[in-house]
Amino acid sequence: MNLGLKDKVVLITGTNNPEGIGAATALAFAREGAKVAMVYKKLNHSYDKDKIGSNGFDRYHEALSRDCIALEEEIKKITSDYLIIEGDIRKQENVADIFESVEKRFGTVNVLVNNACGYPVNDTIFTITEKDINDGYDVDVKGLIFMIQEFVKRFSKFYGYSPKETSLQERLVDRSLSKDLTAGIPKLHGRIINMSTDAAQVMPGVIAYGSSKAAVEALTRSIAIEVGHLGITVNTVAPGPTQTGYIDTELENSVLPSIPLGRLGEPGDIADMILFFASEKASWITGQVIKVSGGHAL
Repeated sequence: MNLGLKDKVVLITGTNNPEGIGAATALAFAREGAKVAMVYKKLNHSYDKDKIGSNGFDRYHEALSRDCIALEEEIKKITSDYLIIEGDIRKQENVADIFESVEKRFGTVNVLVNNACGYPVNDTIFTITEKDINDGYDVDVKGLIFMIQEFVKRFSKFYGYSPKETSLQERLVDRSLSKDLTAGIPKLHGRIINMSTDAAQVMPGVIAYGSSKAAVEALTRSIAIEVGHLGITVNTVAPGPTQTGYIDTELENSVLPSIPLGRLGEPGDIADMILFFASEKASWITGQVIKVSGGHAL
């Protein structure tokens, strides 16, 4: 099936874990002929070097401390149309620099995949600190908003649209204004895909992470309404338990009974849904949160 992604410019955050969803997504877009920009930031989680040979949080935290060399080795087997950027999306000025680098290499971004994730360690009401809250919200919410804002600003230049011309409130009240905006202009391909988690509404034990992802889902619906007249869709993928290196045998055995399809997710399972949302086949889908979880947390 032709997804219509050849030569589309795709920007993905959170790509340095070679076993992660970001890496799998980058490779999947490359196979479709897209031009792929990958953004990462090396994190400073502590881990035991003696335990990184098997799945578990030590392996996962070690992977997040890397750069993108392992992913680059794989993607260059597929395409030369890739770009790797080390950047911190928590700072608005850094976000502008990221987009500027991508535009210089490939042109305007068509698809934004907000995969980067902050994951606090002390994440219960009994232990959480201000730093833990910031570690989650600064990336999952603030950084995501910055990335989307910059994407929308640059993408909308194709329409010659200026917020000063007509207020958003006026456009929402009078949808005929949206018709005037896009009249006679070729259909454009703008996609924003966010990442949540299948249990975002109730996550005891990981309250900052869970609530930040619930915020992502609310933002998805709100921003989809705000930018629909620009031809941009906004959707969210909510993975279930997916093996990205962090699920050890004990955790796997405890979670499998709650997954109706009887297996952990693989990064490729999530990448497939991201590709669909990015494709021409999903051109009339927006504001949606789709669980890809094997039936977990229904």
